[in-house]
Amino acid sequence: MLNLDFISIGEVLIQLNNISPGPLRYARYFEVHVAGAEFNVLTALSKLGFQVGLITRLGNDEFGEMVLRALRAENIDTTYVKIMDEAPTGIYFIQRHYPVPGKSTVFYYRHGSAASYMNEEDVQEDYVKKARRVFLTGITPALSESCYRAVKKLHDLAHDLGKEIIFDTNIRLKLWKTAENARAKLLPLLQDSKIVFTNKEDLNILFPQTTLEEAVSKLFQMGSDIVVVKLGEEGGSVYTKYGEAYYEKAYRAPIIEDVIGAGDAFDAVFIASLLKGFSLREALKLANLAGMMVVTVRGDIEAQPDWKALEVLKKFYEEKMDILR
Repeated sequence: MLNLDFISIGEVLIQLNNISPGPLRYARYFEVHVAGAEFNVLTALSKLGFQVGLITRLGNDEFGEMVLRALRAENIDTTYVKIMDEAPTGIYFIQRHYPVPGKSTVFYYRHGSAASYMNEEDVQEDYVKKARRVFLTGITPALSESCYRAVKKLHDLAHDLGKEIIFDTNIRLKLWKTAENARAKLLPLLQDSKIVFTNKEDLNILFPQTTLEEAVSKLFQMGSDIVVVKLGEEGGSVYTKYGEAYYEKAYRAPIIEDVIGAGDAFDAVFIASLLKGFSLREALKLANLAGMMVVTVRGDIEAQPDWKALEVLKKFYEEKMDILR
């Protein structure tokens, strides 16, 4: 029955990335990419040799066709991708290096998109039974009340069927509107997640007026085995319910084109490394390498590494070996 290593649910969008750095008011040319947190993670896992599938909805339009082709090109199962005539495929714009150099700003145009109409009917028990693990984020439940119910159903089915749940808090206040709303909706979804990916800002929203260590402890009390705190350009830390804690510095990227998508590659490589038998510390190092690779290009998935690319990069950075010549 099992034939997928991971399934997820989420919106896949068209990303319009300003070719020139600076405010979008002066933008004249955009580069088109396909992106979305869950899609990004599944794509990275697919490149690392895993079988993956996505539950989503797309508009019956040219952008929907572009997304569908991207899903198939990245070997993502599309059995539960629905096409809608009544709503469009979502889009968003990226503004790079303004107002903060080295950072990117996201402008969403996804209200009323096809994916925002996902509901419990999109999540079928037979599909969950086919998967070993379920990957969820805090983005999809913020899209609409029906999306929240769909994610909740997937979470609950996975729990009841004994599937491993991996959750990235990925809080987008532009979507949630208020921290209180995000906290109320996300805490139940975090229950019994084997691995939780998060960051300091999200932990402050989920567990206000607590230290980082106290917030991580609360996640362990909710059933997590491993908590990974992503620290952006500083690197990342990993904690286990058994009291282990490791920190690894980030690798410095020679150029920064666009930081969006780095965290998704980080997630996928960390998960894949653990499943391949690497230690927590080594998984953290490889995840940092993957995140660094992604920021060097525009687009979220284009520079995601496979195992060969990770090995080359590791040798270059850690052993100072230039093996490309």
